[in-house]
Amino acid sequence: MRTQIEEIKEKLNILEIAQTYLSNFRRSGANYFTLCPFHNEKTSSFAVNPDLGIYKCFGCGESGDVISFIEKMEGVDFPKALEMAANKAGVELKTTFSKEDELAQKEKKKVLSLNNLVAQYYHFILTKHKNGKKGRIYAKKRKVTAVLITKFNIGYAPSSYTSLIKFLRAKGYKDNELVRWGFAASGNGRIYDKFRSRLIFPLIDHLGDIVGFSGRSILENSRAPKYLHSPQTIAFDKSRLLFGLSEAKNSIRKSDAAILCEGQLDVISSHKTSITNVVASLGTALSNKQLELIKRYTSNIKFCLDSDYAGEVALIRGANLAHSIGLNVETVTLPQGKDADELINSDPGLWVNSIKKSESIIDHLILRLEKRLDLGNLDAKENFYKIILPIISGLPRKMDKSHYIHKISFILNIDENILLEELDNLTTRENLSEINSAKVRKVLESPAVKKEEYLLTLVLQHTQFLDCSFKTCTPRHVLSPAARSVLEKLKKYKNKKKRFVLKNFIAGLENVEVVLVRKLLITKLDTYFKLENEFEIELTKLCRHLKHNYLRTKIRLLKPQIQSAEEKGDKKLSRSLLEKLATLASEISKE
Repeated sequence: MRTQIEEIKEKLNILEIAQTYLSNFRRSGANYFTLCPFHNEKTSSFAVNPDLGIYKCFGCGESGDVISFIEKMEGVDFPKALEMAANKAGVELKTTFSKEDELAQKEKKKVLSLNNLVAQYYHFILTKHKNGKKGRIYAKKRKVTAVLITKFNIGYAPSSYTSLIKFLRAKGYKDNELVRWGFAASGNGRIYDKFRSRLIFPLIDHLGDIVGFSGRSILENSRAPKYLHSPQTIAFDKSRLLFGLSEAKNSIRKSDAAILCEGQLDVISSHKTSITNVVASLGTALSNKQLELIKRYTSNIKFCLDSDYAGEVALIRGANLAHSIGLNVETVTLPQGKDADELINSDPGLWVNSIKKSESIIDHLILRLEKRLDLGNLDAKENFYKIILPIISGLPRKMDKSHYIHKISFILNIDENILLEELDNLTTRENLSEINSAKVRKVLESPAVKKEEYLLTLVLQHTQFLDCSFKTCTPRHVLSPAARSVLEKLKKYKNKKKRFVLKNFIAGLENVEVVLVRKLLITKLDTYFKLENEFEIELTKLCRHLKHNYLRTKIRLLKPQIQSAEEKGDKKLSRSLLEKLATLASEISKE
């Protein structure tokens, strides 16, 4: 094999190979320079030396020969890169296969050849044949341009039950082959075209081979599935394929990020904008194999999924899988009710901005869950941490884990050590039900957050009455850490400043506090108080309720401490705790 490798290297000109992937080479002595494909840079530091048959980037340090260059550019392993290099060099690799392997390779080549033929047929129908008229109308309706039809080799399967079968029979293919490889279905003793009245998207793997097809129905109110895919064959496994990766891999490498969307049209439409590092799964749960494909080109993935319940579930599961193989995860938030394809066609600029404003998956989920769950409810709090902790467990850096544990502790009013213990107990990132919740539930003693947020909303939306606010309410009676912290900072701000300026106040808040304040400022109140005495009456009633709740919570937390002290025979501690309990009970009786 060593001699063959040398023969391949001798026959290939590394500069010519590099020029099939890269452009704008500038000669400097024996070297040719261009921008490095392996890292972002503005000054060309990637050098190719055709005399020595090597490349080297003086920016990131990547270097190697023509075979390793193909390996890195194509995102394949060495044997596959060697095979590709041999094909380019016209060298036949001498390898030994079993008879079964030889038969499998022969069948795979036949399937790939047939796929190419079928893609040409469907593309011809869509672009030039009269039977493609309905497909052309649908493509126009979906704003799929002629340029995109050519770029993605899109085709159309007419409504006929036999048009493809007749075409392929004439080319010498047998009926059993057409059924086995997914082009025909059988029933009532006959076979018929599997794809009918569908826009056809060839499924191309990262090496550029057409391995299967996906058909999108153009019929409205049809009982047929919206999307129909080729079955698994010797050439096609949908758990190993991402739609659009062949067209996106260079952009993914250049931008150092892959954007994962829901469907084929999301990917295709995005190519009308500057965002071309976009791929899609084929309507099935994301697999490790698909994520491993992405990892060949980048360690960053941005999920752009529907904002409905199913989309959120897919996002959480996908984030766990991505973290488990070392990918950094962000999410792209789109306007409510729109998918990527709809947004691109209505406002392409907003699509581009949405991508630029992608955020950490955990920050995104925290915001979603805070809006959806009543975190004064014990079950809601449990749901919150059961979703978030497994994702945190997959973060590669301890610093990031610590940051988010602190943040969640702040939001839920749970001791960080308890959360860290739960984090250590996680044994899998895929099964969310395996979190040990027993110990955490013991400390989830908190009054309803809605009352506390209502208090803070009143204060923030009536800043003309700040003196009255802090004469009436006491921040320590607010148990929600975020709300309490905002009130304390607002009180300090009022004591230092003569005039309340929202922008200046927000500048001194933590991110989680800023989010809370902004949410409450746009919350619609049932009553806006113009008179201070009316405001004071409402605030006094609310503060009395919160103080009562605060005292009862303190008592509830003291009781197990007293029991523990008595069991240990610690009379001094027990007496001290009982005195505190009596004081709290006395305060409640005064309310």
